[in-house]
Amino acid sequence: MILAAIIGFGTSLSVMYMVLKKYTFPAVEQPFFSDPSFFKLFTVGLVAGTGIFVGYTFFQPAWASIILAVMFALLFELAKLIVINLKRFHGKSDTVFYGFGVGLGVGGAFAFGFVFYASSWAIELLGGTDVVSWIFFTVIAVQTVLIHSATGMVVGEGIARKAPFEFLIQALIISVAYQLLVSQIWAGHSEFVMYAFLILSMLLAFGFFYHTVYVKLPKVIREVLRMEGKSRKDIPL
Repeated sequence: MILAAIIGFGTSLSVMYMVLKKYTFPAVEQPFFSDPSFFKLFTVGLVAGTGIFVGYTFFQPAWASIILAVMFALLFELAKLIVINLKRFHGKSDTVFYGFGVGLGVGGAFAFGFVFYASSWAIELLGGTDVVSWIFFTVIAVQTVLIHSATGMVVGEGIARKAPFEFLIQALIISVAYQLLVSQIWAGHSEFVMYAFLILSMLLAFGFFYHTVYVKLPKVIREVLRMEGKSRKDIPL
């Protein structure tokens, strides 16, 4: 459990620091979001992610199912939308960060649950785990955090732009694609095929995260601020 917490929550907190350090004090004099609001929503995301993972374990024999992959992709993104689709968040540039926070919470809780569940299962049925197993668990955990934080940011962008369902669809397309790739890791193919799908899912998660957080985010903030009739000259590049 300790190792699972280090991997799952440690990844989530590391990604949080890595992304947000440029958008809050002391990097900028006026933070782009409220810390208390961010951490409240991060906590709600943790609760949501825990609940979804508990439900996910009941379907363990069907993890390779395409229908299950689509169903849980829809559940993940709807949960993020429900949490932050409140009137006070509409049309606000900081909502993009709050969506990111919810996604981080969902991803961190799910990553922790997965690593703990999978390692416990391996110990019970196989008699133990090895280094390769822990690398495998870690890769799944890291990409889980990345994909959910990025899709959470997309959902937050939709609410900030007052077009929540348009951006929900964008997040769903990526989430469904990711879940379908992951489902094939559990499909019982050869070891080569399993690792091929692991690499594909990892590339999708890392690529989408990088594009959303490092390529799009400054532009999104600038455009939403313009919608609010505001501007800032300290938006990180």
